[in-house]
Amino acid sequence: MFHTAANIPAATAAGTAESIRAKNESARLRLFCFHHAGGSAWSFSGWGQWLGRGVEVVPVSMPPRSVPAAGVPGAVSTMDDLVREVTRQLTPFLDEPYAFYGHSMGALVSYGVAQRHIAAGRRPPACFVAGAHRAPHVQAAPDLTVGLSDRASLELLLGLGGAGRLLRENPARMKTVVERLREDLRVCGTYRHPEAGHRPLPCPVHVLLGSSDPLVPAADAQAWRAHTSGSFSFRTLPGGHFFNREHKDLFFGELGHILETAAENRTV
Repeated sequence: MFHTAANIPAATAAGTAESIRAKNESARLRLFCFHHAGGSAWSFSGWGQWLGRGVEVVPVSMPPRSVPAAGVPGAVSTMDDLVREVTRQLTPFLDEPYAFYGHSMGALVSYGVAQRHIAAGRRPPACFVAGAHRAPHVQAAPDLTVGLSDRASLELLLGLGGAGRLLRENPARMKTVVERLREDLRVCGTYRHPEAGHRPLPCPVHVLLGSSDPLVPAADAQAWRAHTSGSFSFRTLPGGHFFNREHKDLFFGELGHILETAAENRTV
């Protein structure tokens, strides 16, 4: 296990330079973390303390997601556009040993980034970790917020464990989170797994799933096996869709072991 504690401020993809400028010289691996639908880079606050100084935690804030008609500056409206922009912004910082962790929507985004980065002939991740998401080729789940009011959509997110309960008492913040959730789910709905052109990732792939996740069947998560030419592991942990928040000691113990193994293997 990585023993000493460290943390990096949450960073936007465009601002990753600032987040890693004061490089943690003791880090053996950079862990780029991609958030869930409706979430933000702050979802990974405190991960550095849990994983220790051997891991340089870099939370990624994705560019804003919006329909083109909304006129949001710098916004993207499809998964292809999102992946392309995040890849462009992160590429300069993937020159040293790194790993990806994506939770829910973040797993799909990070998979696309890894594919584009590798297709350009660049360094693959030391390992790829997907949390709470079906394999990319498995048919997308329906958008559960369709037809729901803002309140009902928030209650859904709260029930899954994906938002702080103080949002119930902050209507303005609630509206922002619900709008972001809906835009993210809409963008996810534009993803189409290519029939050809994507090769299995040339690195270990590890999949973590909550044992009582209501959104992701175990068989759909295990189907990630088809997306690696390296080793594969699948592990269920106690909890639901946000199992990583429910039993942090178990989750970070498992993730820490995965990252330690990846760091050791790259030096062999």
